[in-house]
Amino acid sequence: MTALAHVITVDPTGAVARLVRAAFELTGEVVIQIDVRDAENALEEIQRGGSQLLISALRLHELTDGINLAVSVKQAHPDIVVIVLGDVDDPLELDADLLATVPFAYMHRPFDGMQFIHMLAAGLGSASHVNLSSISAPLARQPETDVDLGTIPALDMKVTESVVNTLLIDVGAMAIVVANRAGEVLLERGAVGYLNREQLTNALLPMVRTTMDMGKLVGGQPAALQFYDGDDYDVFVLSIGFHHFMCLVFDGQAGSRQFGAVNRFGRRAAEDLIALLGINAFALAPAKAPPVVEVPSQQAAPVEEASAEIVLERGEEWAQVEREPLPEPEPIRLEPVENLDLNLFDDAQFGELDLSAADDLFNPDTLAEIANETRRERGPLTYDEARELGIIP
Repeated sequence: MTALAHVITVDPTGAVARLVRAAFELTGEVVIQIDVRDAENALEEIQRGGSQLLISALRLHELTDGINLAVSVKQAHPDIVVIVLGDVDDPLELDADLLATVPFAYMHRPFDGMQFIHMLAAGLGSASHVNLSSISAPLARQPETDVDLGTIPALDMKVTESVVNTLLIDVGAMAIVVANRAGEVLLERGAVGYLNREQLTNALLPMVRTTMDMGKLVGGQPAALQFYDGDDYDVFVLSIGFHHFMCLVFDGQAGSRQFGAVNRFGRRAAEDLIALLGINAFALAPAKAPPVVEVPSQQAAPVEEASAEIVLERGEEWAQVEREPLPEPEPIRLEPVENLDLNLFDDAQFGELDLSAADDLFNPDTLAEIANETRRERGPLTYDEARELGIIP
């Protein structure tokens, strides 16, 4: 049965131990992980034997650090693979001569997680296939490329110069630099000679990618304002859409007091330049791949010829059929009234009429008396009377 590999992590904060344990859990690698907080305990664990990989933080304590520990381990046990992890405040790269003399790997956080897993796997590999030179070399930072972002929209430099000159007076900055996401300096005003503007723009290029990614996360048209507080200089960085940014440089002792002015006048200037670019300020046009031209085969040629002979004819239009008009209905004619007396419609006939008797038509008591009198004096109607009254036909 093969013995499990021993992995030692050295970090007084315990952050390195958590990173290594999480990486092994993702890969499913079974190891014996020993977590210590200082270099003395790490050397004691190595003396016990069985250790194959050591991962240490760069900052340990005042007396020693991860580099001194790596030198001590490699001198006494050259077969142990050593990886040193730097924090965000540590240098990006170490001395090349030191790395060539003492073979150990150095990674600066934040780093690529998959590359860290590959490095751990290489450190646990057998001597037959472990390339120590590959894992001991410092990791090269991949430059930001704009291959898939399309062309950079052009700024109107006359308008931009006017906006920057006004902003320089409003905030009292030492210098203002406007650049694009390709690292090209488009405009500089003020005392720019004190600061290396090319190095400044190249260091800020990752911010452009960060603004784009955050734009997808927060939605809309994001605006970024970053502040770098240093002893010599204080630098404010304002995003101008996705493709440009503006740097405001102040003296290291006065920059922090200008945060309010930069937030007010700087944002207004950035918004003016965004309005100048219009929709192109936040437009991303990925480069399209060239169309693939397929060469038709010989068998496909007859099909194309046959399809070319097909001619579509236009359908005939529907004939407008005129409908015959419907015959007019015959007027209704009633039979004439025999013995019609037109004097019935003469107003003079109503002169002797007692209008008070008309109220009896709506008096229930009077109607009841008339009905009772008729019922007592007369019997049932005869056939002839009913016919005359129109009750029966």
